[in-house]
Amino acid sequence: MLSFSGILRALHALLLEDWLLKLICLALAVLLWFYSDGELTDKRDFVVAMRQSDLVLPPGWALAAERPLPKFLVLLRGPRRRLQFISGDSIAFQRKVLSNPAPGPNPLSIDPGDVQAEGFDVLAVSPKDEKEPVVYLLSTAKRLKRVRVRTVGKVHPGYVAEAGTADPDQVSIEGPSNELDEISNVWTEDVEIANAEQDVVQEVSIAPFVEAGGRRITFRCGTPVRATVPVHPEQAAKRLALDVRPLALPGTAMTIAPDTVEVEVQAETRDLAAPDLKSSIVLFADWPNNWELPKDDKTVLGPQRVQVRAFAPPRLQVRGVNGGPLPTVEVRGALAGQLQPGR
Repeated sequence: MLSFSGILRALHALLLEDWLLKLICLALAVLLWFYSDGELTDKRDFVVAMRQSDLVLPPGWALAAERPLPKFLVLLRGPRRRLQFISGDSIAFQRKVLSNPAPGPNPLSIDPGDVQAEGFDVLAVSPKDEKEPVVYLLSTAKRLKRVRVRTVGKVHPGYVAEAGTADPDQVSIEGPSNELDEISNVWTEDVEIANAEQDVVQEVSIAPFVEAGGRRITFRCGTPVRATVPVHPEQAAKRLALDVRPLALPGTAMTIAPDTVEVEVQAETRDLAAPDLKSSIVLFADWPNNWELPKDDKTVLGPQRVQVRAFAPPRLQVRGVNGGPLPTVEVRGALAGQLQPGR
């Protein structure tokens, strides 16, 4: 066990002996610390622009679109090598809540604690171009606008997509009232229909801007919609020459001229190629509504032109050539057995 005198001798040797060598070591340690600190760390200014997402606006207020948001000089300290590889875009602000807003300029205070730069020390924040940074606000209004569905991609070959519909088909948007009046309708976020072979149904948000008058108008909308894009096999058209049947009243007869007409059938390609296509379509001409029953055997009604009517399965659309109305024919009517063909 050390005696008190032994402890004193040890302290004396530690503090007073070889003091010059100890001072030299201390000086070298201090120099090494300064050298390491200077070589391994550095300081650098970055220009960081305020983003719309960095601000939280109370209901009833919006940023003035024509006014740019302020920029700041942010002084960072950190590893020299990492400082070389970052830019102002990688530096973010914590979201600022604007309280007591007013129309026009509103002062904005940003301090180092409001800046996020992972792995670096934020030493200072100052406005880049202004003595006092401000954001310009406008009071807002709400409007109901019709929704249109925006699609991207192409459906599977052999299929077509119709215009999409939204449920609800109108939503409430919020923004500067004078700008909202320039908007006729709003769009959904993109609905992907690439290689679709059936209806596409998606829950989507409303895109927060529209292009109008050569500029972008932004607004707020928190209502999601259900977008439906009908997709069905591609249809084609085929011309057919079909007989027209008379549809006379009981006890009467009709003649039709011509008794064969050309029509156009629109359907899916596979249906148009079916061998029973002609037999599944019936063309007929009705007894005209303005005709009474013939008074005697010698009475012949007409001639009168009537439009042909068609009966076909729902998958077939029968129409006139080139998409026009069904053709007309000339009809004559008389009592049954009294009308000869071509009379």
